Amino acid sequence: MNVTEEIKNRLDIVDIVSETVSLRKSGRSYAGFCPFHLNTRTPAFYVFPETQTWRCFGACAEGGDLFSFVMKKEGWEFHEALQYLARRAGVTLESQQPADKVRQAAEQRLTELLAAAADYYHMLLLYAPEAEEARRYVQERQLTQETLETFRIGFALDGWDRCRTHFNEQGYSDDDLLAAGLLTQNEEKGTRYDRFRNRLMIPIRNVDGRVVGFGARTLEKEGIPKYLNSPQTALFNKSHLLYGLDLARRHIREARQVVIVEGYMDVMQGWQQGYRNMVAQMGTALTEPQLQLLKRFTKRFVLALDADAAGAKATLRGVQVARETLDHKLEVRFDARGLVRHEARLQADIRVVTLPPGNDPDKLLRTQPETWPQLLAAAQPVVAYVIQVLTRDMDKGDAKAKTTVARQVIPLIKEISDPVERDHYWQQLARALGTDERSLRQVRLLDPPRPQRPPVGAPLAESVSGRATIGQPPPEPEMPAWSGEMQWVSQPRVRPSPQPTRQSNFLRQCLAYPQVVRAINQRLHRLEQPVVSAADFTLPEDRAIWMRIMQIVIEGRFVSDADLCDSLDEDYLQSRVQGLRAITPVPAASRDKLPDTLVLSVLQWRQDQLKALSLELTQLVQGGESQLDAETLKFYQARANELRVQKLQIDRAIASMSAMQQRREERPAGLRR
Repeated sequence: MNVTEEIKNRLDIVDIVSETVSLRKSGRSYAGFCPFHLNTRTPAFYVFPETQTWRCFGACAEGGDLFSFVMKKEGWEFHEALQYLARRAGVTLESQQPADKVRQAAEQRLTELLAAAADYYHMLLLYAPEAEEARRYVQERQLTQETLETFRIGFALDGWDRCRTHFNEQGYSDDDLLAAGLLTQNEEKGTRYDRFRNRLMIPIRNVDGRVVGFGARTLEKEGIPKYLNSPQTALFNKSHLLYGLDLARRHIREARQVVIVEGYMDVMQGWQQGYRNMVAQMGTALTEPQLQLLKRFTKRFVLALDADAAGAKATLRGVQVARETLDHKLEVRFDARGLVRHEARLQADIRVVTLPPGNDPDKLLRTQPETWPQLLAAAQPVVAYVIQVLTRDMDKGDAKAKTTVARQVIPLIKEISDPVERDHYWQQLARALGTDERSLRQVRLLDPPRPQRPPVGAPLAESVSGRATIGQPPPEPEMPAWSGEMQWVSQPRVRPSPQPTRQSNFLRQCLAYPQVVRAINQRLHRLEQPVVSAADFTLPEDRAIWMRIMQIVIEGRFVSDADLCDSLDEDYLQSRVQGLRAITPVPAASRDKLPDTLVLSVLQWRQDQLKALSLELTQLVQGGESQLDAETLKFYQARANELRVQKLQIDRAIASMSAMQQRREERPAGLRR
C-alpha cells in the first residue's frame, strides 16, 4: 500500500468534507450544495462513503477523491495536500528504501503488462475475425455485453507467438512475458511460445482489482485441460485468490454472507442475474488464506458446489478445515458471573447448499434464477450436511458402516462449543444411524499420527487428516447494523479504487516521448473529444505529474524522464516517476503507432469512468427517489441523459479509432504511415 492509499484508508472523506460543507444523509450517500460553484436550489454535490469519493452533478461536473477535494478547496498543489492530509492521518512521510523501490518497480512492471494483456485479449474477443467461435460460445452461455466488459473477458489467438510478437513490439521482452506467465518455456528444447492459444481468456484480479493472472477455457471439444490457469508468479498465487472478490466485496458486506462456488462462469452468471455476493475457488479445495481473506467481509459462508459425487467429496474435504480455520479463538467470557464460559466459540456460520441433481450454479442461474434465493435459504449447517452425505447410501443393517460414519462425524460434533447445538447433533446423528445416543458417546475414536501442518496456502484437502493449529485470526471488522426495512445504519468502508494501469502506461509513454502529447490532443480534437487534462487521472500524484508534463510541452523544451524525476522536490512524486519508469517505453519501430494507441487508451478509461458515474447517479435516484422533489428528480434525469450522450460519443470515437487502425494494418507495409 502506498502512502496516498494509507492516508485515504485512515481518513474518512465524509469527515473532511463536512468540515466546510453542510451535508445531509441521502440513502447511502451524503448530499449538499457544491462549494465550488454558486447553487442554492438543488443539492448537486454528493459524497460516497463506500468508495470514498465525491462528485458534483451540477455546473462543475467534477469529482474525485480526498486529495482532489482538498486541493480544489484550498487551491493547493499536490505536495501541500499530501503534507496536510498526512498530518491529519498520522502518517509519516519517509523516503523509500532502495530495495523497496526495486521490488515495487518489478511488481509495477508485471502489473502493467498483465493489465495490457487483459485489454489486448478483450479487444480481440470484440473485434478479431478469428474470435467468431469465442463470440458464439459466450453467446451460448448467455453472457451479456455488459458482463463481458465488467469481467473483461477476452480471447487468445490460435498461434504459437501471436501474443509474444504483439508485446515484443510494445517493448516487453520474453523475460517479462515469462515472469507474467504469458509465455511457456520448453526446458529441453530451449524454445518459448504463447502459454494461451485459442482459449477464452478470463482475467483474474486480486481483492484490490489488479489483474494478476488468467484463467483460460479451451474452445476445442477435446481440448485438454478444460481450464488452464496462469502459473505461479510474483503476483499470481491461486491459493491466496478468490475469483470475483474485487467486485463482490461490497455486496458480500451488504448481504452479510458470501456464496462460494466452483467456477468462473458461476460467478459471472450470478453477477448477471443480480446475485453479486459470489466468489469462486481457484482450485479443487479452499485454502486457509482464502478463508481468512473472506473473513474481512463477513462471518457467514455458504458453499454452493456441484451436485455430483465429486462435488460432494470436494465439499467434505473443505468443510472440516474450514471450521478449523475459522471457528475458534481465545477464551471469551460472556457474563460477569461466569455462568457460561467458552474456551472457544463459533467464529463463522458455515453452511452448504445441495444443488438439484444435474445442475451447477451457472446452469441453475440461467434456467431457474428465481430458485437461487430459496436454495441459499435452505443451506444446511456443516455437520447436518456431513451427516446427510455420509448416511445417504449407508446400509443401516451394517454395524461396521455405522461405526465408520460415527467416527467421521463425532469429531466435528465434539468441536462445537455451544452445548445446545452440540446435543442437537448428537441426537441427529443417532436418528440418522438408527442407534442410541448413549452408544455414540461411547464410541472410541481412532487416534492417527498427527501430521505436520502444511505450509500456508496449501490446499485444505491436504491437511484434513489432522487438526491444524491455527493462530488467532485478525480481528473481525465491525459488521454493519440493520434496522427497519433493510436500511443501512452504518456503512462499510471500501478501499479506494486500484491504481489504473492504463493511466500509468499513458503517463510512462508521455514521459518518454513528451512530443507525442500534441499528436494525442490533435487526434482527440478531430474526434470531437476533450484534450487530456489533469482531471482525467484518478491518482492525485498522477494529476501532479501530468501538470509537469504539460508544462514541459507548453514551454517546448526537451526533458528526459530521468531529468524530470530529479527536478521534483517531493520524494513521493520522485518515487512515483521511478515506478512509472519501470514500464517499458515502446520501441522506435512502433513509435508511429503510439499516438493512436494512447488515444484509444484515453477513450477506454474515460468510458469506464462514465460507466462508474452513471452507476453513482442511478444509485442516487433509486436510493432517494421517494425523498426527491419533482424538480430535483428532473435535474438528475437530465444529467443521466447527458451521460448517455457522452457515452455514445465515446463509443463512436472508439469505433472510429479501431476501424482506422484496422485499415492501416491491412495496407501494404510501404504505404503505412
